[in-house]
Amino acid sequence: MNNIKLIVSDIDGTILNEKCECSLRVRSVLQKAIEKGVRVVLATGRMFMGADPVRESLGLETPVICYQGAMVRQGNNILYQNPVNHSLAREIINISRQEGFHLNLYNNDTLIVEDDNKEYMKDYTQGRFTTYKVVKSFDDVVLGDVSKLLCITYNEDEIIRLNKILGEKFKEKLAVVRSHKYYLEFTDINATKGNAMNFLKDLWNIKTEEVFASGDQDNDYDLLKNAGVKVAMGNASEKLKTIADYICPTVHEDGLADAIERYVL
Repeated sequence: MNNIKLIVSDIDGTILNEKCECSLRVRSVLQKAIEKGVRVVLATGRMFMGADPVRESLGLETPVICYQGAMVRQGNNILYQNPVNHSLAREIINISRQEGFHLNLYNNDTLIVEDDNKEYMKDYTQGRFTTYKVVKSFDDVVLGDVSKLLCITYNEDEIIRLNKILGEKFKEKLAVVRSHKYYLEFTDINATKGNAMNFLKDLWNIKTEEVFASGDQDNDYDLLKNAGVKVAMGNASEKLKTIADYICPTVHEDGLADAIERYVL
């Protein structure tokens, strides 16, 4: 297959390993795709400040899909945006207090926490070019554009339970997805990586069959569903693997490079 015009890829666990490193082989293959005239776009749950340095390091000149698809941004120009309704954001904040889980609030492109859990925040920000602000209470924050909210707990069974309960509670109101075994994310119901990618497909007049998408977690499901070539990493979630056209080797085995060589180059 050599008619791919757009590659849309997740970052963490797909391009970058857990040390936030990208191999020379993956860099080389992405560059070859660009030289062939293929657009390469990053699609991530990261906030823009944490995603754009990755784009720059890879030599990409395309917009970034960030916040699970709640925003498509290039430089200071926001091309597409789907923020969370304020009342729903407040409801998630109240639930986080009732359930006792840590919550990250992404408000006006700023990461805010009221519980400065050093372990969680060190792990979350390390290597991701991300800073955060601590407030006494989320109740004191004037909500603007809430791109997403993120629950963190180092209890995977608890994440699975919360995903099931809150996914049902906010069905057709919020997109509730796991982006990591310890992370559960809340965005507007229309804010998905797949919808953001569809915006770019329309903008650039690219057909679905001309799109290659790759990822490793449940939050990449909608991304792959809306692509012509669906690639799940060897380290991907079982849910994502169920819709993949190809399950490539893991991120540690340069799986993305393998898949791009197979379907694009």
